[in-house]
Amino acid sequence: VNDLEGKVTKINLTDMTETKAGLRTELYESTIIFQSASDATNGRYMFHSMDTAIGTTSKNLWLYAGTGDYERVTYKNNNVDNLLIGFRDKDFPYYEKLNANYSPASLQACQNTTDDSTGVKCPLDSNDQVLMRGVGIVDKNVGWYIKLDNSQKVVAEPTVTKGVAYFPIYEPTTSLNQCDPGKAFVCAVDDECGTHDSFIGLESSRSEQSGSKCRFVGKGVLSEIVLFAGKIFANISGKSLGAVTDLVTLD
Repeated sequence: VNDLEGKVTKINLTDMTETKAGLRTELYESTIIFQSASDATNGRYMFHSMDTAIGTTSKNLWLYAGTGDYERVTYKNNNVDNLLIGFRDKDFPYYEKLNANYSPASLQACQNTTDDSTGVKCPLDSNDQVLMRGVGIVDKNVGWYIKLDNSQKVVAEPTVTKGVAYFPIYEPTTSLNQCDPGKAFVCAVDDECGTHDSFIGLESSRSEQSGSKCRFVGKGVLSEIVLFAGKIFANISGKSLGAVTDLVTLD
């Protein structure tokens, strides 16, 4: 389970009495397995649930989350620094509790794939390492993260299917007209590598893309994305680019 402060906690709901490392554990014991370094300045809060999938390549359990202050969704500031996140729990289905030799994963142990369109930073193939305080040298292969620009925020739970994680994004307006509803994007990211260059905007909407690798789909705030029968659906609070103004539909 993830919380508002950007932490992900794992709870032992099994009948296991020992962890993978041989330490004693009990039912309902909990430990933090990931931290996204959120604070009041970067606004990196997790208001929405995660989605999960088993990686086709790694066979690990992957968890996907996005950040953004949903109570101040139109807030703009250069310090706002939100993320799309995908990381794996290498211990699953076993439980491993926090101790002196086991530290929760953090962004330090993940690859920054913000500008990666080729997979060169894929954590599965990474030989990069980092020195983490109290832990020592660790491989940067836990997962990936993507930085959002222009005070963008994730506005609903991500949705994962067929090796792709879809994130609904909102970008506050930069118009002098403060009643402008802002922009809605759908970001499609490879679930295990974090690459995201294959989901470009329509020709008619590229003026709204502003260099984003995500797909501009209309004005307003998106709902959680639903995938059905080979199509992507989401409600939008403003106006979509499609024929139905309050519904986004994409192949």
